[in-house]
Amino acid sequence: MDTANLGYCGINCDSCSVRQHGLGHSNDAFIACCASIPTAELKCNGCRFDSVYAGCRTCKIRSCASSRKISHCGECHDFPCRQYQKWGAAAKILPHVRGARKNLATVMRDGAQAWARSEQSRWSCRTCGTPFSWYSAGCEKCGADLTQDAYALTGLRRFLCRIILPKVYQKGRQVGDPSNQA
Repeated sequence: MDTANLGYCGINCDSCSVRQHGLGHSNDAFIACCASIPTAELKCNGCRFDSVYAGCRTCKIRSCASSRKISHCGECHDFPCRQYQKWGAAAKILPHVRGARKNLATVMRDGAQAWARSEQSRWSCRTCGTPFSWYSAGCEKCGADLTQDAYALTGLRRFLCRIILPKVYQKGRQVGDPSNQA
């Protein structure tokens, strides 16, 4: 796993549902909530790259960290700032947000390479080693049940995601990618 896919906020961009889908690896509960988004748009290289999913283009944490020229929020003297704490409230709907702060603490304590090795193990099928995304229910290669390892996106969370994710995508499309503008 490349440490460049440590999101500015501390999430693991390599295990992102959109990133995995764009690589042809995953259709999960998160991607199911994006049914109204063109499939060709469901791809991303990670938040540190210019080719980023439209829904992440408007991320205030991404914008802030990039403008401060820091690798992640854990390097910022204002961490955890009000904006980071506000973003963290998204964990009520999107469980993958919960681990971001812990990930940053691990990176600061053990280094990015150790974090990357741990995340690669965490987000790979225990049976065959195939990477999977945050909301995968089963391994696409061997069929192993991943429900104990992945996050659940059911009930109210799924309903809210089906409403919110397309809106965030549309906002990102309207804004465009500021990193690609001259």
